[in-house]
Order: sequence, then structure tokens, then C-alpha cells
Amino acid sequence: MLRVILLTLSIAALVWLLRRAFVSDADRTRPGARESGDDAADELVRCAHCGVHVPRIDAQTQDGRHFCSREHARLGAGKARS
Repeated sequence: MLRVILLTLSIAALVWLLRRAFVSDADRTRPGARESGDDAADELVRCAHCGVHVPRIDAQTQDGRHFCSREHARLGAGKARS
């Protein structure tokens, strides 16, 4: 009986570890972003300083413009590539 319990617990732990290993880091850091149905998590915005596209949810917003980092928001709008 003890063997059956230990085997069951071992299988459950293995399944838990495997599921945890295959969940992306983005899903761990932003719980509910994908489940909420909000398209803001998928929408990309362009950095006003360097032109890099970043998810709207991760972008820094200042004066109605989007930036890829705090540093670029501090520097302000630059010559973004077309």
C-alpha cells in the first residue's frame, strides 16, 4: 500500500514539474494577461526613440508616446527608423 502511495505522489510531482517547465516566463510574470481576453497584451507599439516594437503592456508611456524602456522615455523622442 505504501508503494502505491509513493508511486502516485511521484507521478503527481513529475507531472507538476513538467507542466511548470513548459509554462513560459511571460505567463508567470503577467498572470491573467492571456486569459482576460485583453488584446493589449498582444498589441505592439513602436518606441518613439529607437523604433523597436514592444508589447503595449510592457511599454513605458510618456506624453502620449510609447517607449521600450525607462531610459528611452527619459531621453525622449529620437530619430526612430521608418
